[in-house]
Formats: sequence, C-alpha cells, structure tokens
Amino acid sequence: MKMETSNSRSSFSIASKDLPCEIIEEILLQLPVKSLLRFKCVSKSWLNLISDHKFIKSHLHQSTKQHPPHDHDGAGGDRVSNTHLMLSSTSLIHSLHLQLPNTKKEEQVPPATTDAEVVLESIVEYPVTTMVRRPSVKDIKIVGSCNGLLCLVLDSQQMIIYNPSTRHVQEVPCPEETVVGKDYFYGFGYDSRNDDCKIVRATSSSRDGNFVTQLDIFTLKTNAWRTKTKTLPFYFMSSLVGTLLNGALHWAVRRGINISPTADSDDHDHRPFEIVSFDLTEETYKEVSLPCDGDKQFSFYGLGVLGGCLSMLHSPHGSDYQVWVMREYGVKASWSVFTTIPQKMEDSKEYIGLMSLLCVLKNGEILMMLHNHKKVVIYNPGQRKFRTIFSGEIGSSRVALYLETLVSPKIYAPSSSPCILAA
Repeated sequence: MKMETSNSRSSFSIASKDLPCEIIEEILLQLPVKSLLRFKCVSKSWLNLISDHKFIKSHLHQSTKQHPPHDHDGAGGDRVSNTHLMLSSTSLIHSLHLQLPNTKKEEQVPPATTDAEVVLESIVEYPVTTMVRRPSVKDIKIVGSCNGLLCLVLDSQQMIIYNPSTRHVQEVPCPEETVVGKDYFYGFGYDSRNDDCKIVRATSSSRDGNFVTQLDIFTLKTNAWRTKTKTLPFYFMSSLVGTLLNGALHWAVRRGINISPTADSDDHDHRPFEIVSFDLTEETYKEVSLPCDGDKQFSFYGLGVLGGCLSMLHSPHGSDYQVWVMREYGVKASWSVFTTIPQKMEDSKEYIGLMSLLCVLKNGEILMMLHNHKKVVIYNPGQRKFRTIFSGEIGSSRVALYLETLVSPKIYAPSSSPCILAA
C-alpha cells in the first residue's frame, strides 16, 4: 500500500512539473475552496500560489461567475447549484449546505406544479466564542455577507468580519459614539471602485421636528470609522439590516417631518413607507420608488432580492402576502406582483409572521426562512404549500446566502490589525 501511494505521488509530481505554471493555475482556479485549502500541503510553490492575493481575487471572480449572488440565471441548464445558508443561534453560526435545482431569474420561471428535489447535504456549526476573546456570547446578529465574508454583531456591541471557510477573523474597532440599548441599523457590502468592504451603521433621532440620521462608516482599508450626519425626511425602522443589491444597501423607512402624534391618531403609525438606498461607492442616498407613491396602507414585511431583482413583501388589508419584484432596477413602472403567500400555515393554521425570501428555484418554488417558526422551507406557489428543509434552535436575525471563497479581510487591508485564525 505504501508503495502505491509513493508511486502515485511520484507520478503526480512528474505530471505537475511537465505542466506550465499557467495551466496549473488555471486548473486550480476551477476547484472548490475546500480542495484548495487541502492542496496548500502539496508543495511550497502551491502554498504560495493559493495564498497569493492575485490568485485569491481571480478565484473569487471565477466563483462569482459560476455562482452569481442571490440566484443563478439558468444558463447552466439542469445543473445543481450548491448553496450555503448562514443562520445564527445564541452562540453558534450554522452553515446549511443545500443542493438546489438550478435557480433562475424570476421572469423566466413557470408556475410550480411539482416539488423540486432539494437536498440538505450537511450542517456545520461554528462556535463564536472560538473566534473572539470573549468568555461567552448571548446574541449574534448576521449583518450581511459579501465575497465570502460574514459581518456579525455580537451582543449588540462587538463587530467581527469572518470567513467560515478559512476561519479567518478580524475584529472591528468599536465606533466612538456607541450607546448601549440604542437601536442601530446595519449593512455590509463591497465597494467595487475602491476594492474595499464597508460596514454601515445608522441611527435616527429627532431635532426640532426633523429627522437626523447619523451614519457611521467602517472601511477595511483604513480599519477605521468615520461619521456622516445628514437631515433626512424619514427615519429608519427598528432592527433592520440593509439589503445589498447593485452596490447599494436598501432599507425600509418611514417618511415624515413632524414625529408628534396627530390629533386623530390611534395606535397605528400613519406615516407612509419608503425605500432608501445608500450607494457604497458614492456614499450618497437615493429614494427607490414604491409602486404606490408611499400609500399609507402599504405595509412592509421585508425587503430582499429575488432573481437579481429588488423584492418586498406587502400584506394589503390583512389578506395574503404579496411578493413584489422590481424587474428593472430604479424603474417604478417595473414593479409587479410575482406571487402571493398565505398568512397562515396550511397544517397548523399558525400565522407565518416574519420571513425572508432567498431565491427562486427552476420550477418556480421559493426557498425562504420563516423566522418565527425557526424553519427553512420551500414554498410551492401553485400548490400554496410549504415543506420544511431545516428546523432548529436558530435566532430570529437575518439569514445570509454565503459563497465559499479564500478571501481574508487582510486582502483588502494588508496593513490593518492582524486577522485571527479561529479554532
């Protein structure tokens, strides 16, 4: 047996020497992250190549082409998509590795008539206490995911950037003006022009009848925060994280100047909803038009991305949830209702409550997270039925789609504070 292993390695060594370096690199760029991490042990030259920042960015570009963010466009025919969902519990990050039928853009899908074959391949748990110098963690908020990096808020105070594939962790310095117990609204994304990752933290308050929104912006390149304060005619809603699309973060907000209650006010907030986007490169605000001119009765139940399109949930007057999609970004007339979702589960008749829509499958079914029920489910619009893929003790914070990459926080900021290799 040892002789066979030795001959095998010898043959491999000769073959690799016969191949030009460019061909070897091109082959390695096609491989998954787990294989590349193992292949670092093959030789010193392979270790140097796979660890090289240029190679890592080329592999990221290749992975993004093969697995576009949010959903695939169906160009791969019937091929199976490997999808990772990141969920949080009290002190763990759960990674669900799903095999899905190739997903498509929402305008291409037919109504679902049969169940798609979805396989939960594996569940991996990452203890957060091994990532940071803390004796315990009681709450984890997933702020977002981009380029294989997760942004997490621990116990509403400490922030980290973490790559679950490589186990690299970078602790984020705390912003100067942090008030314990105050509502903060977060977002995380990539600034393509400056090749930088940014965290955005927002908070709204009232001054002389006007809303003042303060943004704290962290960039990996500088490893520092800076503050932007602007008077805006809206305020952020509680406990929301930004939805990343087209290089901008999107939040649901309420519009209004005077925050004092009206004389005929009941217990409802009559100020209309809006969607506001924040461009990560320009660092500017822009309002995204709703299909209804900010109708006061237009009730938001969450923003998301389906098939590469901005999406939102709306429940008109207590009836079924409507899933709206903006087929052409920024064009108000392109909003349309994609499908409807019942307010109650068909078996228990319990209200569904808060949900996150994750992607549209090839047959028109929707992968989604039911936060109140702590379940990942597939919804069949044609049959109006749910089937459970995963159920467990997971937190109610946002779920994130995750792409496995070799990217370390250090790749954007080589001179910043050192990364930690988590256990």
